[in-house]
Amino acid sequence: MSIASDFHNHIVRSSAQQMVEAARNKDIRVLGLSEHVFQMREAHPHLLHMPLEGRMLTYADYVEEVQAAGKNRDVEVRLGLEVDFIPEQNEVIQSTLQGLPWDFLIGSVHEVDGVLFESLHDLERAKGERLWSRYYTLLRAAVRSGYFSVVSHPVRMRSTNPYLPANLDEELEQLAADAAEYDVALEINGYDTLTYINLVRRLARACAKHHTAISVGSDAHNPTQVTQAHHYIEPLLREAGITSIRTWRQRVPEEMAF
Repeated sequence: MSIASDFHNHIVRSSAQQMVEAARNKDIRVLGLSEHVFQMREAHPHLLHMPLEGRMLTYADYVEEVQAAGKNRDVEVRLGLEVDFIPEQNEVIQSTLQGLPWDFLIGSVHEVDGVLFESLHDLERAKGERLWSRYYTLLRAAVRSGYFSVVSHPVRMRSTNPYLPANLDEELEQLAADAAEYDVALEINGYDTLTYINLVRRLARACAKHHTAISVGSDAHNPTQVTQAHHYIEPLLREAGITSIRTWRQRVPEEMAF
């Protein structure tokens, strides 16, 4: 495995130090830690509908924990956050992030018009297809918002919705084209790769076609999941003709060849 970065990792079910130690043991040189914004006490009142995944933190505690873990000389640690993109709440969510030393911010769509789609059951085809269409509208808006370094898991709708739109490749290409125009990376997500690799392959082809920057993130929620799909992602990217991965330091993009 020569992909040496992993830029989507959570800490509230373990600790920043444990995630960094796992990364060191797996030969990761640059690790992005990116807890959910709704786990932060300052933002949680605006996101009460989001299910908590572990201990809550203040921003100050989170920054301190990540920076302390970053003293490991074998792994460069970058401070990030996974931030929900919700049109009617974006301004107030973003206001809680100001003045903090972020290296990168991940934009995520977990809900479509108030519906947490990862919790859906017994979808009918017509509704499923509408959700896919609306999902890509929101992802494109997240790309164009100016808030984010990277937009995450662009095929996550598949987790509960099997009704793929007939124009999926067109949707992926439009998203990739917008991301290239706005210089926002799209994420090749480890969980998605393990769960529906063919959709991730289609995403990678769209990114290659439009010369869209990509980020690789495991979406790890515990130390054992760090780099959980890197061994599948590397050949998938090479097959698409992609040979570099984007990382960030103080919101400035860097490219890592692999």
